[in-house]
Amino acid sequence: MLRNLWLRLSGAAPAPGPGRAGSRGSLLILWVSIRLCAASLGRPPWAEYYGTKSRYEVLSGVSVPGTDWLAPANCTVLQVNALIRHGTRYPTRKNVPHMVEIHQLIREQGDLGSSLVQALAGWHMWYNERMDGNLHPLGISEMFKLAKRLSARFPALFAVQSYREKRLKFLTSSKHRCVNSTKSFIQGLESYLNLSDQEGGQWEVNDGLMRFFDHCEKFKNLVENNNTALHQVEIFKNGPEMERIMSNMAKKLGISSSAINTNMVEATFYLCTYEFILKGVISPWCDLLDKEDVEVLEYLGDLKQYWKRSYGYKINGLSSYKLFQDLFQYMDQTIEESERNQSISHTAVLRFGHAETLLPVLTLMGYFKDDHPLLANNFKQQKHRKFKSGRISPFAANLILVLYRFNGARGLGEKYRLQLFLNERPLPFPHSGNLIADYEEVKECYQQLIESLKFSNV
Repeated sequence: MLRNLWLRLSGAAPAPGPGRAGSRGSLLILWVSIRLCAASLGRPPWAEYYGTKSRYEVLSGVSVPGTDWLAPANCTVLQVNALIRHGTRYPTRKNVPHMVEIHQLIREQGDLGSSLVQALAGWHMWYNERMDGNLHPLGISEMFKLAKRLSARFPALFAVQSYREKRLKFLTSSKHRCVNSTKSFIQGLESYLNLSDQEGGQWEVNDGLMRFFDHCEKFKNLVENNNTALHQVEIFKNGPEMERIMSNMAKKLGISSSAINTNMVEATFYLCTYEFILKGVISPWCDLLDKEDVEVLEYLGDLKQYWKRSYGYKINGLSSYKLFQDLFQYMDQTIEESERNQSISHTAVLRFGHAETLLPVLTLMGYFKDDHPLLANNFKQQKHRKFKSGRISPFAANLILVLYRFNGARGLGEKYRLQLFLNERPLPFPHSGNLIADYEEVKECYQQLIESLKFSNV
């Protein structure tokens, strides 16, 4: 019954008779009721396929404090190093014009005999270019809560005295969404510590580290400003998978397929995505796409990230080496202070950046590398790929390195140990598959990146 009703509302099947057709207003009310019902049953519109615009709590499965976060036996935690992507944001300026374009096309050319077209035409376009990636209230909440969770898991590091003595260091990108994420994290920390004086709530803007991609000439020349660098992406945009989506959208809207372009398709996907992540609603925009369409669009997004930020070009990972070295420099300093029985200068170093900050670092470390590259012509073969940007770097994503001192060590080589977490879940070391590794062993694995690389060499 529900399927037949949905077919009527979507315009895919005729009403059972003139006497029961009802008014357009009634159809719209029914359509909205069905979508609200779907939302209430907890069925988000394919939220696992939203790529880097994914909502953190949907994909990360934030774990409660438990065995995953327990310190290794006989270990004392010394320092937390974190690389955190900003929280959920509004669309950026470049996305909004295409959203307006597809909405205007539907209002001018769509078949108003379709209840779906009526819902889309009557939908209020509330996105505007002034939003330009500003941090959303949800993003504020994500950072606030993350600060509380980390404080609860590492109370010895996120202590009142450490905070007031400025032993918690905050670094951020200059972008407002990152600065505001830093502020929100600090507010969450102060709330957990019952502080209101904000004595330690200071941060440093450092684009050289957090936006290294803007400062690496080789990356800019070979990738960022190279019109051919995303060749695979352009081929896929003009391939059969995208052609099928445009054709299906045109049929649902009752317009010519030639009137729809790939930018409009992506804008439709973004509208579906943002309506869910920002407002928690299943929008009529989602009904222009099928699950298969969303999988294709996820792959399109992953292709972009793969070729521009990850394994597509070696320089993508190498461009982040300075930030990677910074992580180890703070841990080296902590170990030196521990060996001298000195007070630890920085019990936590928290860096706030972008998906474009996190993905190259994970690439440099060798994570999520598939046996075969992501290409325009192997979408089906890559269905179960490791490189899924939404699972790796949703909004509020975080890579956390935890340094411990092993109290029963027989020598310096095994005295300090390291544990990694990605989105608050244990991340095995790529060289061994272990969840805990000797610090010196990890440094040896990345020795060339930590010690040998110089800016001029990159």
